[in-house]
Amino acid sequence: MTNNSIEPLNIGNTINTAFRLYRDRFQTYVFFAVRACLWSLLPLVLQLILSQLLYQTITPEEGSDIGLRLFLFPIQIFSAAKSLFNNAVISRLAFQDIIYQPETAGQAEKKVKPKMWRLWWMQVLLGLLGAAIILPITLSLVLVSFIPILGVLLILLASFCLAFFFLWLSARICIAELPLVIEDNLGSWQAIKRGWHLTKNSAWRIVGVIFIASLLIIPVYILSGALASIPFWFNSSENWQTLTENPLFFRQMAMFSYGLITIFLLLSILLVPFWQSLKSVIYNHLLGQEKNDGGEY
Repeated sequence: MTNNSIEPLNIGNTINTAFRLYRDRFQTYVFFAVRACLWSLLPLVLQLILSQLLYQTITPEEGSDIGLRLFLFPIQIFSAAKSLFNNAVISRLAFQDIIYQPETAGQAEKKVKPKMWRLWWMQVLLGLLGAAIILPITLSLVLVSFIPILGVLLILLASFCLAFFFLWLSARICIAELPLVIEDNLGSWQAIKRGWHLTKNSAWRIVGVIFIASLLIIPVYILSGALASIPFWFNSSENWQTLTENPLFFRQMAMFSYGLITIFLLLSILLVPFWQSLKSVIYNHLLGQEKNDGGEY
C-alpha cells in the first residue's frame, strides 16, 4: 500500500485504503477508541458524581462550584492528553501497516507515550492559532455590520469566502499529529510546521477527501438521530403545549437525550479509528510525493 508515485492524491483510493486498514485491525483500533472516549468522559462523570455528593444536585448554581471546577481542571487536562494519546496510537498503527512495518499495540504505545504531552500542547497551539485568526475576523465583521446595506453585502461575501478559507486551513493542519508520532525529534510547533509543509500542494485534494468521506458518514448520524427520536413519533399529532402538559413528555425527552448521547458516543468510537486511518493514508501519500519530488524539510 506504500505510495511510490507522484500522482495527485486520489480521493477514492485514499478512502478505500483507510477503510481497508480500519477493517483489518478493527478490534485493536476500537479498543484504543474506547479508551480515548472513556478518558474524555472522565472529567464529566467525576463532575456529576461530585456535584451530587457535595451539592445534592448535578447542576449546582453558577459560581457555587468554583472549588470543584478548580479541582477538576488538572484532571481535564490529563484526560485530554490521554485521549489524544490513544487516538494517536491508532494513527501510528495505521501508518506502520501502510509501510509494511506493522507494530503491535504495545509497541505503538511505547513509541507514542513519550510524546503524549507534546500532542496535548500541539492542540493548545492549534487552538490559540484558531483564536488568533477568528477573533480579528469576528471583530472586523462586527464593525462592518454598522455600515447600512453595504455592510450586509460585505458580511455575506466574507462569510462565503471564509467558509472556503477555513476548509483550506483545516486541510493544512489536519495531519499535524502524524509527523509528531511518526518522525523523531519534533516538537509540537515543529510538527505543525511539518504538516503545513507537506500539505502545501494538496490542500484542496485533502478537502475533497474529507468532504466525500463525510458524505458517506453523515447519513449514519442522521439515521441514528432518527432512531433515537422514535419515542416522539407516537406524539407527532399533538401540539407542543399539549406535549409539555403530558407527564410522560419529560421522561421521553430524557430518554431521547440519553439515547442520542449514547448513540453518538458509540458512533464516535466506531468512526474515530476510520478518521485516524484516513489521516495516516494522506500523510503517507504526502511523504511519497515529497520523496519523489526530491524535497527535504
